[in-house]
Amino acid sequence: MLRDGKGNRIPSHIIGLTSRLGHSPSILIEKDRERRMEEISHISHEHPLSPCMTEATGEPCNGCSRPIFDLGYVCCDCGFLLHIECAKLPQKVDHRFHPEHPLTFLFKSSETFECSVCKKTGSGFAFQCRECRYNMDVTCFLRNQPFLDLPPLEGKTRKLQHFSHNHTLKLCYLTQQSRRVCAGCKQQILGPAYCCKECDKHTLHKSCAQLPQQNKHPFHPSHSLKLFKESPYPGSEVVCSACWKRIGGFVYHCNICWFDLDLVCFCLTPSLKHEKHDHLLTFFKEIDDQVSCNSCGKSCCNNLYKCVSCNFNVHSTCLPFPSTVKHKHHPHSLTLKDSTPKDGSSGICCAACEKKVSPKARAYYCASCSYGVHLECLVSEDQPDQGKLLQDIARVKEELDAIATRLKRNKESGLTKIQA
Repeated sequence: MLRDGKGNRIPSHIIGLTSRLGHSPSILIEKDRERRMEEISHISHEHPLSPCMTEATGEPCNGCSRPIFDLGYVCCDCGFLLHIECAKLPQKVDHRFHPEHPLTFLFKSSETFECSVCKKTGSGFAFQCRECRYNMDVTCFLRNQPFLDLPPLEGKTRKLQHFSHNHTLKLCYLTQQSRRVCAGCKQQILGPAYCCKECDKHTLHKSCAQLPQQNKHPFHPSHSLKLFKESPYPGSEVVCSACWKRIGGFVYHCNICWFDLDLVCFCLTPSLKHEKHDHLLTFFKEIDDQVSCNSCGKSCCNNLYKCVSCNFNVHSTCLPFPSTVKHKHHPHSLTLKDSTPKDGSSGICCAACEKKVSPKARAYYCASCSYGVHLECLVSEDQPDQGKLLQDIARVKEELDAIATRLKRNKESGLTKIQA
Protein backbone atom coordinates (compact mmCIF):
# COMPACT_ATOMS: atom_id res chain seq x y z
CA MET A 1 0.00 0.00 0.00
CA LEU A 2 1.45 3.33 -1.07
CA ARG A 3 1.02 6.54 0.94
CA ASP A 4 1.78 10.18 0.18
CA GLY A 5 4.03 12.53 2.18
CA LYS A 6 1.21 13.25 4.66
CA GLY A 7 0.59 9.56 5.39
CA ASN A 8 -2.60 9.36 3.30
CA ARG A 9 -3.22 6.14 1.36
CA ILE A 10 -2.88 6.57 -2.42
CA PRO A 11 -5.84 4.94 -4.26
CA SER A 12 -5.00 2.42 -6.97
CA HIS A 13 -6.60 4.48 -9.77
CA ILE A 14 -4.37 7.43 -8.80
CA ILE A 15 -1.25 5.25 -9.01
CA GLY A 16 -2.19 4.32 -12.60
CA LEU A 17 -2.72 7.95 -13.56
CA THR A 18 0.65 8.87 -12.06
CA SER A 19 2.56 6.71 -14.49
CA ARG A 20 0.49 7.75 -17.52
CA LEU A 21 0.34 11.54 -16.98
CA GLY A 22 3.66 12.15 -15.24
CA HIS A 23 2.11 14.02 -12.27
CA SER A 24 3.09 13.45 -8.64
CA PRO A 25 0.60 11.40 -6.55
CA SER A 26 -0.18 14.38 -4.26
CA ILE A 27 -1.29 16.58 -7.18
CA LEU A 28 -3.49 13.85 -8.60
CA ILE A 29 -5.01 13.18 -5.18
CA GLU A 30 -6.06 16.85 -4.94
CA LYS A 31 -7.56 16.71 -8.44
CA ASP A 32 -9.37 13.49 -7.55
CA ARG A 33 -10.80 15.15 -4.41
CA GLU A 34 -11.94 18.14 -6.47
CA ARG A 35 -13.79 15.89 -8.94
CA ARG A 36 -15.61 14.08 -6.13
CA MET A 37 -16.77 17.29 -4.40
CA GLU A 38 -20.12 18.74 -5.40
CA GLU A 39 -21.50 22.26 -5.60
CA ILE A 40 -23.13 23.60 -2.43
CA SER A 41 -25.49 26.36 -1.36
CA HIS A 42 -24.27 28.52 1.52
CA ILE A 43 -26.32 30.80 3.73
CA SER A 44 -23.77 33.62 3.40
CA HIS A 45 -23.95 33.91 -0.38
CA GLU A 46 -26.68 34.17 -3.02
CA HIS A 47 -24.98 32.03 -5.70
CA PRO A 48 -23.96 28.33 -5.64
CA LEU A 49 -20.36 27.61 -4.64
CA SER A 50 -18.22 25.22 -6.69
CA PRO A 51 -15.14 23.22 -5.64
CA CYS A 52 -11.99 24.70 -7.08
CA MET A 53 -8.20 24.49 -6.74
CA THR A 54 -6.96 27.98 -5.75
CA GLU A 55 -3.74 29.67 -6.84
CA ALA A 56 -0.41 28.96 -5.15
CA THR A 57 -0.29 32.59 -3.99
CA GLY A 58 -3.19 31.93 -1.59
CA GLU A 59 -6.43 33.76 -2.26
CA PRO A 60 -8.09 35.08 0.95
CA CYS A 61 -11.18 33.35 2.32
CA ASN A 62 -14.24 35.60 2.63
CA GLY A 63 -15.16 33.86 5.85
CA CYS A 64 -12.00 34.01 7.94
CA SER A 65 -9.62 36.16 5.79
CA ARG A 66 -6.93 33.46 5.94
CA PRO A 67 -5.37 32.39 2.60
CA ILE A 68 -6.57 29.26 0.79
CA PHE A 69 -3.67 27.20 -0.55
CA ASP A 70 -5.48 24.11 -1.81
CA LEU A 71 -9.08 23.12 -2.39
CA GLY A 72 -11.80 25.60 -1.60
CA TYR A 73 -15.25 26.70 -2.68
CA VAL A 74 -15.65 29.56 -5.16
CA CYS A 75 -18.57 31.48 -6.62
CA CYS A 76 -18.20 31.30 -10.38
CA ASP A 77 -20.26 34.48 -10.79
CA CYS A 78 -18.42 36.92 -8.52
CA GLY A 79 -15.31 35.19 -7.08
CA PHE A 80 -16.57 34.71 -3.48
CA LEU A 81 -14.20 32.21 -1.78
CA LEU A 82 -14.46 29.92 1.24
CA HIS A 83 -12.24 27.32 2.89
CA ILE A 84 -13.83 23.89 2.94
CA GLU A 85 -14.00 24.05 6.74
CA CYS A 86 -15.51 27.56 6.64
CA ALA A 87 -18.21 26.30 4.29
CA LYS A 88 -19.13 23.60 6.86
CA LEU A 89 -19.82 25.99 9.74
CA PRO A 90 -23.23 25.38 11.39
CA GLN A 91 -25.89 28.08 11.78
CA LYS A 92 -26.25 27.37 15.52
CA VAL A 93 -24.08 25.36 17.91
CA ASP A 94 -23.42 24.69 21.60
CA HIS A 95 -19.78 25.39 22.42
CA ARG A 96 -17.86 24.44 25.54
CA PHE A 97 -16.23 27.91 25.69
CA HIS A 98 -19.65 29.43 26.32
CA PRO A 99 -21.92 26.74 27.81
CA GLU A 100 -24.58 29.17 29.07
CA HIS A 101 -26.20 29.81 25.69
CA PRO A 102 -25.95 28.54 22.09
CA LEU A 103 -23.87 30.50 19.60
CA THR A 104 -25.42 31.78 16.35
CA PHE A 105 -23.54 31.98 13.05
CA LEU A 106 -23.14 35.53 11.66
CA PHE A 107 -21.98 36.29 8.12
CA LYS A 108 -22.01 40.07 7.70
CA SER A 109 -18.47 40.63 6.42
CA SER A 110 -18.70 44.44 6.63
CA GLU A 111 -19.08 44.48 10.44
CA THR A 112 -16.06 44.29 12.75
CA PHE A 113 -16.05 42.61 16.15
CA GLU A 114 -13.67 41.61 18.94
CA CYS A 115 -13.23 37.90 19.54
CA SER A 116 -13.94 37.05 23.21
CA VAL A 117 -11.39 34.21 23.06
CA CYS A 118 -8.26 35.71 21.43
CA LYS A 119 -9.24 39.40 21.93
CA LYS A 120 -8.39 40.19 18.29
CA THR A 121 -10.55 42.50 16.18
CA GLY A 122 -11.70 41.09 12.88
CA SER A 123 -14.48 40.80 10.32
CA GLY A 124 -16.13 38.06 8.29
CA PHE A 125 -17.80 34.98 9.75
CA ALA A 126 -18.31 34.79 13.52
CA PHE A 127 -20.33 33.04 16.22
CA GLN A 128 -22.20 35.22 18.66
CA CYS A 129 -24.30 34.91 21.79
CA ARG A 130 -26.80 37.73 21.42
CA GLU A 131 -27.75 37.66 25.09
CA CYS A 132 -24.22 38.04 26.44
CA ARG A 133 -22.56 39.84 23.49
CA TYR A 134 -20.06 36.99 23.39
CA ASN A 135 -18.19 36.71 20.04
CA MET A 136 -15.94 33.98 18.67
CA ASP A 137 -14.09 34.24 15.37
CA VAL A 138 -13.85 31.34 12.93
CA THR A 139 -10.22 30.50 13.74
CA CYS A 140 -10.94 30.05 17.45
CA PHE A 141 -14.11 28.10 16.69
CA LEU A 142 -12.40 25.63 14.34
CA ARG A 143 -9.63 24.88 16.84
CA ASN A 144 -12.16 23.23 19.11
CA GLN A 145 -14.82 21.88 16.74
CA PRO A 146 -15.27 18.36 15.30
CA PHE A 147 -15.81 17.61 11.61
CA LEU A 148 -18.95 19.20 10.14
CA ASP A 149 -21.05 18.16 7.14
CA LEU A 150 -21.44 20.43 4.13
CA PRO A 151 -24.82 22.01 3.42
CA PRO A 152 -26.55 20.43 0.39
CA LEU A 153 -26.92 22.24 -2.93
CA GLU A 154 -30.35 23.60 -3.69
CA GLY A 155 -30.98 23.13 -7.41
CA LYS A 156 -28.95 21.71 -10.30
CA THR A 157 -25.18 21.71 -10.61
CA ARG A 158 -23.82 23.94 -13.34
CA LYS A 159 -22.18 21.64 -15.85
CA LEU A 160 -21.93 21.88 -19.63
CA GLN A 161 -21.45 19.34 -22.39
CA HIS A 162 -19.87 21.48 -25.11
CA PHE A 163 -19.56 20.35 -28.72
CA SER A 164 -15.84 21.26 -28.76
CA HIS A 165 -14.79 18.75 -26.08
CA ASN A 166 -15.44 15.12 -25.16
CA HIS A 167 -15.61 15.64 -21.37
CA THR A 168 -18.17 17.51 -19.32
CA LEU A 169 -17.10 21.06 -18.43
CA LYS A 170 -17.72 22.52 -14.97
CA LEU A 171 -18.22 26.17 -14.15
CA CYS A 172 -15.29 27.68 -12.23
CA TYR A 173 -13.79 31.09 -11.45
CA LEU A 174 -10.27 31.89 -12.68
CA THR A 175 -7.99 34.62 -11.40
CA GLN A 176 -5.22 36.39 -13.32
CA GLN A 177 -2.56 34.09 -11.83
CA SER A 178 -4.12 31.06 -13.53
CA ARG A 179 -2.94 32.33 -16.94
CA ARG A 180 -5.55 30.18 -18.66
CA VAL A 181 -6.34 30.99 -22.30
CA CYS A 182 -9.81 30.47 -23.72
CA ALA A 183 -9.91 27.77 -26.40
CA GLY A 184 -12.58 29.75 -28.22
CA CYS A 185 -11.30 33.34 -28.49
CA LYS A 186 -7.65 32.75 -27.46
CA GLN A 187 -7.82 35.57 -24.89
CA GLN A 188 -6.71 35.20 -21.27
CA ILE A 189 -9.53 34.26 -18.90
CA LEU A 190 -10.25 36.33 -15.82
CA GLY A 191 -13.55 35.45 -14.17
CA PRO A 192 -16.24 32.81 -14.84
CA ALA A 193 -15.17 29.96 -17.11
CA TYR A 194 -16.05 26.39 -18.01
CA CYS A 195 -13.16 24.03 -17.26
CA CYS A 196 -12.51 20.38 -17.92
CA LYS A 197 -11.68 18.64 -14.63
CA GLU A 198 -10.90 15.33 -16.36
CA CYS A 199 -7.94 16.30 -18.55
CA ASP A 200 -7.35 19.92 -17.44
CA LYS A 201 -6.71 20.87 -21.10
CA HIS A 202 -9.87 22.65 -22.20
CA THR A 203 -11.15 25.96 -20.82
CA LEU A 204 -13.69 28.44 -22.18
CA HIS A 205 -14.92 31.82 -21.08
CA LYS A 206 -18.45 31.44 -19.76
CA SER A 207 -19.59 33.88 -22.46
CA CYS A 208 -17.75 32.00 -25.24
CA ALA A 209 -19.15 28.65 -24.08
CA GLN A 210 -22.70 30.02 -24.31
CA LEU A 211 -22.44 31.33 -27.88
CA PRO A 212 -24.91 29.73 -30.34
CA GLN A 213 -23.63 27.10 -32.76
CA GLN A 214 -25.44 28.80 -35.62
CA ASN A 215 -26.55 32.41 -35.92
CA LYS A 216 -26.89 35.38 -38.28
CA HIS A 217 -24.63 38.42 -37.89
CA PRO A 218 -24.95 42.03 -39.14
CA PHE A 219 -21.45 41.78 -40.67
CA HIS A 220 -22.81 39.10 -43.03
CA PRO A 221 -26.60 39.42 -43.20
CA SER A 222 -27.03 37.23 -46.31
CA HIS A 223 -26.49 33.84 -44.65
CA SER A 224 -26.25 32.18 -41.25
CA LEU A 225 -22.83 31.46 -39.77
CA LYS A 226 -21.96 28.09 -38.23
CA LEU A 227 -19.54 27.72 -35.33
CA PHE A 228 -16.47 25.51 -35.87
CA LYS A 229 -13.93 24.58 -33.19
CA GLU A 230 -11.08 24.79 -35.75
CA SER A 231 -10.41 25.97 -39.29
CA PRO A 232 -13.17 24.87 -41.70
CA TYR A 233 -10.51 24.68 -44.42
CA PRO A 234 -8.59 21.38 -43.91
CA GLY A 235 -4.86 21.96 -43.73
CA SER A 236 -5.18 25.75 -44.14
CA GLU A 237 -5.23 28.70 -41.78
CA VAL A 238 -8.29 30.91 -41.55
CA VAL A 239 -8.35 34.72 -41.41
CA CYS A 240 -11.13 36.82 -39.89
CA SER A 241 -13.07 38.69 -42.59
CA ALA A 242 -13.63 41.66 -40.24
CA CYS A 243 -10.25 42.37 -38.60
CA TRP A 244 -8.04 40.30 -40.95
CA LYS A 245 -6.28 38.63 -38.03
CA ARG A 246 -5.38 34.93 -38.12
CA ILE A 247 -7.92 32.84 -36.18
CA GLY A 248 -6.40 30.31 -33.81
CA GLY A 249 -9.59 29.37 -31.95
CA PHE A 250 -13.25 28.92 -32.82
CA VAL A 251 -14.56 30.21 -36.17
CA TYR A 252 -17.97 31.38 -37.33
CA HIS A 253 -18.07 30.31 -40.99
CA CYS A 254 -20.35 30.77 -44.01
CA ASN A 255 -19.79 27.82 -46.34
CA ILE A 256 -21.49 29.66 -49.22
CA CYS A 257 -19.41 32.87 -49.26
CA TRP A 258 -16.31 31.69 -47.36
CA PHE A 259 -16.92 34.45 -44.85
CA ASP A 260 -15.28 33.91 -41.43
CA LEU A 261 -15.37 35.64 -38.05
CA ASP A 262 -13.37 35.09 -34.87
CA LEU A 263 -15.26 35.18 -31.58
CA VAL A 264 -14.03 38.67 -30.68
CA CYS A 265 -15.45 40.18 -33.87
CA PHE A 266 -18.60 38.06 -33.65
CA CYS A 267 -19.38 39.80 -30.35
CA LEU A 268 -19.02 43.28 -31.87
CA THR A 269 -22.13 45.29 -32.71
CA PRO A 270 -22.49 48.12 -35.28
CA SER A 271 -23.43 51.28 -33.40
CA LEU A 272 -22.42 54.49 -35.23
CA LYS A 273 -24.39 56.24 -38.00
CA HIS A 274 -22.25 58.15 -40.52
CA GLU A 275 -23.80 60.77 -42.79
CA LYS A 276 -21.97 59.44 -45.86
CA HIS A 277 -22.92 55.77 -45.43
CA ASP A 278 -26.20 53.86 -45.29
CA HIS A 279 -25.18 51.21 -42.72
CA LEU A 280 -24.13 51.49 -39.09
CA LEU A 281 -20.37 51.40 -38.45
CA THR A 282 -18.47 49.30 -35.90
CA PHE A 283 -15.48 50.47 -33.87
CA PHE A 284 -12.26 48.43 -34.24
CA LYS A 285 -9.31 49.05 -31.96
CA GLU A 286 -6.93 47.40 -34.42
CA ILE A 287 -7.02 45.43 -37.68
CA ASP A 288 -4.27 43.51 -39.46
CA ASP A 289 -4.57 45.46 -42.70
CA GLN A 290 -4.01 48.96 -44.06
CA VAL A 291 -7.28 50.39 -45.36
CA SER A 292 -8.07 53.79 -46.83
CA CYS A 293 -10.12 56.25 -44.80
CA ASN A 294 -13.20 57.28 -46.79
CA SER A 295 -13.06 60.73 -45.20
CA CYS A 296 -9.43 61.91 -45.47
CA GLY A 297 -8.06 59.32 -47.92
CA LYS A 298 -5.14 58.37 -45.67
CA SER A 299 -4.43 54.78 -44.58
CA CYS A 300 -5.58 53.53 -41.20
CA CYS A 301 -5.32 50.31 -39.19
CA ASN A 302 -6.32 51.27 -35.65
CA ASN A 303 -8.96 53.32 -33.86
CA LEU A 304 -11.31 53.26 -36.83
CA TYR A 305 -14.99 52.79 -37.59
CA LYS A 306 -15.76 50.21 -40.24
CA CYS A 307 -18.63 48.76 -42.25
CA VAL A 308 -17.45 45.19 -42.79
CA SER A 309 -19.91 44.25 -45.55
CA CYS A 310 -19.15 47.41 -47.65
CA ASN A 311 -15.50 48.00 -46.66
CA PHE A 312 -16.32 51.59 -45.67
CA ASN A 313 -13.70 52.89 -43.23
CA VAL A 314 -13.17 56.14 -41.35
CA HIS A 315 -10.68 57.31 -38.72
CA SER A 316 -12.29 58.01 -35.36
CA THR A 317 -10.71 61.49 -35.60
CA CYS A 318 -12.31 62.07 -39.01
CA LEU A 319 -15.84 61.67 -37.76
CA PRO A 320 -18.02 64.64 -38.72
CA PHE A 321 -18.97 67.12 -36.04
CA PRO A 322 -22.19 69.19 -36.06
CA SER A 323 -21.88 72.64 -37.62
CA THR A 324 -23.62 74.29 -34.65
CA VAL A 325 -23.92 73.26 -31.02
CA LYS A 326 -25.24 74.59 -27.73
CA HIS A 327 -22.78 75.03 -24.87
CA LYS A 328 -24.05 74.79 -21.31
CA HIS A 329 -22.18 77.95 -20.26
CA HIS A 330 -23.28 80.20 -23.14
CA PRO A 331 -26.77 81.34 -24.23
CA HIS A 332 -26.03 81.48 -28.00
CA SER A 333 -25.33 78.69 -30.47
CA LEU A 334 -21.67 78.06 -31.33
CA THR A 335 -20.52 77.57 -34.94
CA LEU A 336 -17.72 75.20 -36.00
CA LYS A 337 -14.91 77.09 -37.77
CA ASP A 338 -11.67 75.79 -39.31
CA SER A 339 -9.77 78.86 -38.10
CA THR A 340 -10.17 81.88 -35.83
CA PRO A 341 -12.52 84.54 -37.25
CA LYS A 342 -10.70 87.66 -38.47
CA ASP A 343 -12.34 89.86 -35.87
CA GLY A 344 -10.88 87.61 -33.17
CA SER A 345 -7.26 87.85 -34.32
CA SER A 346 -6.25 89.37 -31.01
CA GLY A 347 -6.78 85.95 -29.43
CA ILE A 348 -9.69 84.02 -27.94
CA CYS A 349 -9.33 81.87 -24.84
CA CYS A 350 -11.23 78.58 -24.60
CA ALA A 351 -14.16 78.94 -22.20
CA ALA A 352 -13.63 75.36 -20.98
CA CYS A 353 -9.87 75.01 -20.38
CA GLU A 354 -9.01 78.78 -20.40
CA LYS A 355 -6.11 78.18 -22.82
CA LYS A 356 -5.65 80.30 -25.95
CA VAL A 357 -7.28 78.94 -29.10
CA SER A 358 -4.76 78.60 -31.92
CA PRO A 359 -5.69 80.73 -34.99
CA LYS A 360 -5.34 77.66 -37.24
CA ALA A 361 -7.28 75.21 -35.01
CA ARG A 362 -10.83 73.99 -35.56
CA ALA A 363 -13.05 75.26 -32.76
CA TYR A 364 -16.59 76.32 -31.93
CA TYR A 365 -17.20 80.10 -31.83
CA CYS A 366 -19.88 82.64 -31.05
CA ALA A 367 -18.93 85.52 -33.38
CA SER A 368 -21.12 88.11 -31.66
CA CYS A 369 -19.58 87.48 -28.21
CA SER A 370 -15.99 86.49 -29.16
CA TYR A 371 -16.70 83.27 -27.23
CA GLY A 372 -14.85 80.09 -28.21
CA VAL A 373 -14.37 76.49 -27.11
CA HIS A 374 -11.76 74.00 -28.29
CA LEU A 375 -13.24 71.14 -30.30
CA GLU A 376 -11.64 68.58 -27.98
CA CYS A 377 -12.90 70.39 -24.88
CA LEU A 378 -16.49 70.42 -26.12
CA VAL A 379 -16.45 66.76 -27.19
CA SER A 380 -14.88 65.59 -23.90
CA GLU A 381 -17.90 66.84 -21.95
CA ASP A 382 -20.29 64.47 -23.76
CA GLN A 383 -17.98 61.75 -25.15
CA PRO A 384 -15.06 61.24 -22.71
CA ASP A 385 -13.21 58.62 -24.79
CA GLN A 386 -13.28 60.59 -28.03
CA GLY A 387 -12.58 63.82 -26.17
CA LYS A 388 -9.49 62.31 -24.57
CA LEU A 389 -8.22 61.20 -27.98
CA LEU A 390 -8.71 64.69 -29.42
CA GLN A 391 -6.99 66.24 -26.40
CA ASP A 392 -3.97 63.97 -26.93
CA ILE A 393 -3.85 64.91 -30.62
CA ALA A 394 -4.10 68.62 -29.78
CA ARG A 395 -1.32 68.32 -27.19
CA VAL A 396 0.99 66.59 -29.71
CA LYS A 397 0.24 69.29 -32.31
CA GLU A 398 1.13 72.01 -29.77
CA GLU A 399 4.43 70.28 -29.02
CA LEU A 400 5.24 69.94 -32.74
CA ASP A 401 4.37 73.62 -33.34
CA ALA A 402 6.65 74.63 -30.46
CA ILE A 403 9.52 72.53 -31.88
CA ALA A 404 9.00 74.02 -35.35
CA THR A 405 9.05 77.55 -33.89
CA ARG A 406 12.32 76.87 -32.04
CA LEU A 407 13.93 75.40 -35.17
CA LYS A 408 12.84 78.43 -37.20
CA ARG A 409 14.30 80.82 -34.59
CA ASN A 410 17.58 78.86 -34.45
CA LYS A 411 17.78 78.93 -38.23
CA GLU A 412 17.16 82.69 -38.36
CA SER A 413 19.70 83.25 -35.59
CA GLY A 414 22.30 81.27 -37.51
CA LEU A 415 21.71 83.32 -40.66
CA THR A 416 22.08 86.58 -38.70
CA LYS A 417 25.46 85.49 -37.37
CA ILE A 418 26.70 84.63 -40.85
CA GLN A 419 25.56 87.97 -42.28
CA ALA A 420 27.28 89.80 -39.41
